[in-house]
Parts: sequence; C-alpha cells; structure tokens
Amino acid sequence: MVKNKNNNTTVLLAGASGYIGAHVKNILVDDGYKVLPVFRKSNSTNAIISKDCLQVDFLNALSVSSFFNNCPDINVIISCIGSRRGGKIDSWQAEFSANKILLELGLKKKAHQFILLSAICVQKPMLEFQYAKLAFEKELIRSNMTYSIVRPTAFFKSLSGQLDRIKKGKSFIIFDSGENTWCKPISENDTARYLVDCIRIKARKNKILPIGGSTSPISSKTIGRIIFRLTGKKPRFKSVPSVVFKLADKALSPLSFFSPKIRDFREFLRIANYYATQSMLCW
Repeated sequence: MVKNKNNNTTVLLAGASGYIGAHVKNILVDDGYKVLPVFRKSNSTNAIISKDCLQVDFLNALSVSSFFNNCPDINVIISCIGSRRGGKIDSWQAEFSANKILLELGLKKKAHQFILLSAICVQKPMLEFQYAKLAFEKELIRSNMTYSIVRPTAFFKSLSGQLDRIKKGKSFIIFDSGENTWCKPISENDTARYLVDCIRIKARKNKILPIGGSTSPISSKTIGRIIFRLTGKKPRFKSVPSVVFKLADKALSPLSFFSPKIRDFREFLRIANYYATQSMLCW
C-alpha cells in the first residue's frame, strides 16, 4: 500500500485498547492512516481530548455532547467496542448504544464508511449481547453510511486459555464429548488486517462478512490434543457435562427477581452453556 495516500484518511478507532482493537491500531499506523483512538471513560462529564486520542463516557449526555463538539473531521469509523462483562445492561450499553452514538457522529461528520467488529455467533442468537449486536447491525444497515460488518469465528486467544493448566500437568477441560463444538480459529492479527483492508477493498463494502482461519473446522478435543502435542505433555482430558449450566440457571431463577447481580450471573451461565454447546462456524 502507498502510505502517503492513506495519510489523507483519518480513521476513528473505537475500542482501541481492546484485544482486537490494539492490533487494528498498529496496522492502521503501519499502513500510514491518521488514527484517532477513542477510549471509554466512566464518570466523566466532558470528553477528554488530547493530540493522540479521545476519552468519552458514552453513558453521560454531557460527555457525549463534548465528544461530538470536539471530535475533528473523520473519514472512516472502525468499532471494536464490545461488552466487558456480557451482562444484559452492559451488553446493550456497549454493543448497541455506544455504537449508535458512533454512527450518529459519523453521519454528522460525513464519514464515508463504518466498519463494525461483530461475531459469528449472532447467526444463532440466544444471548443478550447477541441481540444487542444484531440490533445495531440493523441500525447500521438502515443508515446512509457505507458499512462492512465483520463476523469472526473463535480467536486463538480463547482457544489457548487452558495452556497454563496443561503446562502444570493438569487436564484439558472439555464439555461433554469434546466433539460437539467446532470452529475455524483465526488469529487476532489476521482479524485486524481484515478489518483494516475493508477500507480499500470495494467488494467488502455494504456486506456482512463472516471470517475464519484457513484450516478445516476443528473440535475442542482436537484443540486439546494439539496443545498437548506442542507442550510435550501426555494427553489428559476432564469432561464436564454442559447441562450443569442449565441446571444452575434454573436453580437461580426464583432469586433473579430480587437481584440484578443474580440476573447477570444467570446470563453468564447462559453464555457458558452457549459456548459449550454451539459451534463457531458459518451456517
């Protein structure tokens, strides 16, 4: 790519401190784009504007107003914002409301493209954060903004979460047989590269784009075998029945009427059950 040409394009990057957002920022800088990172900051009545970034409380009207008034002209928005906890309230605040504010900003500033990091699991919505993601996707598609909605499969980071356990000689935990969930894992850098390239590749505009790695689909048990082989450890698996999440959810049902924390915990149990039983593939 020609960096001098990209210097004329200012990209507002929301969620720049997140897992994928940090990689997106690095690639944008390497490609020569002007990058304006946006970070979420709680309990702030004014958006904090500096030479290198903006900090805004998306839940505070004064902070959002300051954000709109002080944000410089932008050409592209890339949003990697996601719910931090996956609870009902947090999901709608992050996945829907914050992104809607960014879309309104983009329309006001006459930005020409909005690139959204979504997730492949919204194909089979059962969870609050998935419904929130889909609700914003619809808002984005209905707007006058050119869009690219990227839905990646499982990341390598999520698959390597048990690496430390195995290094310590512990078992690899699987749910049920370990063969009921499959994915085509993709690296964070490949995902970030794909998001950035949506700026210049016309075929990716006004599209919903499910993406995954280049391998054939692999099961969670196969992932365990690969990690055992790479670490030189003897394969040891511990099976946990996925039904425990549903049973715990039902047991807490009567208490959730009295406690928002319990309602959120029940949502976490549903999330755990979803990832223990649903494949991350393009259906």
